[in-house]
Amino acid sequence: MKFLQFLLLFVSTLFVACAGSRDSSSESAAGDMADAPCTECGTQGEIELKITDEKFYREWNPVAFSRIDSNAVVGVFPALKVTANRPEECKMCHSFSADALDFDLARVEDSLFVQAFPKMTRELMLPGMRVPEADSAYMDTLSAKLLKMKFVEGKRLDDVTPWEERDGVEQTIARQLPFELSDLLNKIASRYGLRYLTIPLLMQVTMDPDLGKKGGFKWQIVWSMWDARYGELVCLAYSKFTAATTTRVAPEKEWATPFASRLSRMFSLDVAKFENH
Repeated sequence: MKFLQFLLLFVSTLFVACAGSRDSSSESAAGDMADAPCTECGTQGEIELKITDEKFYREWNPVAFSRIDSNAVVGVFPALKVTANRPEECKMCHSFSADALDFDLARVEDSLFVQAFPKMTRELMLPGMRVPEADSAYMDTLSAKLLKMKFVEGKRLDDVTPWEERDGVEQTIARQLPFELSDLLNKIASRYGLRYLTIPLLMQVTMDPDLGKKGGFKWQIVWSMWDARYGELVCLAYSKFTAATTTRVAPEKEWATPFASRLSRMFSLDVAKFENH
């Protein structure tokens, strides 16, 4: 089972220096993973959330999408920049951390990819994993290099401004990438025998115990897929929303679940028949 394999590999990486940026921010962040088991989270039933204040942007490159090779190898990056915010007093935050968020996103992404591209081989782009040990130093710097790359309007890849300004827009567009970014993607593809890369560029989640019946959170992400061989963006999704509980089961896990339906649209849409509005 693909996700089980990912689980085993991911857990081992918790003790490896992270290639990207991880920030678990709170005045008592040191206790995130050490808190006593939650007595406030509820033990039965599913976490049910109401989504409000939603903003989104989605784009597809119709040329890159039309030539997707479903038998290719895709390199799977962890989120390049993760910020996990929680208040000092938060009884439902015992399992909440930057690494937990990244792992939960990986769970969602892996499941959707298996459905959309069942023949694709997924390789983890993590130090000390499939790459030779000698390459770990290169992998350690790769996420930092990507974050510094300029993309739309000369802004860095982790800058959400271009997508916030296009709130509510879905479009097909073939972007001309800056040479430095295109060249780096191509070098990654050549070095590791990859065709595609999936890269969550930024993920920011803030827990709020006062939302809904049993708390909630504010979510923001920029997720991307690239054809590394051709140096092109295949598709990109920006998603921002507030998720509040409607039942008395706290959101102490599965934070990425509401994003799943939003990400699945990136693969389920027939781009050939899509009309820009």
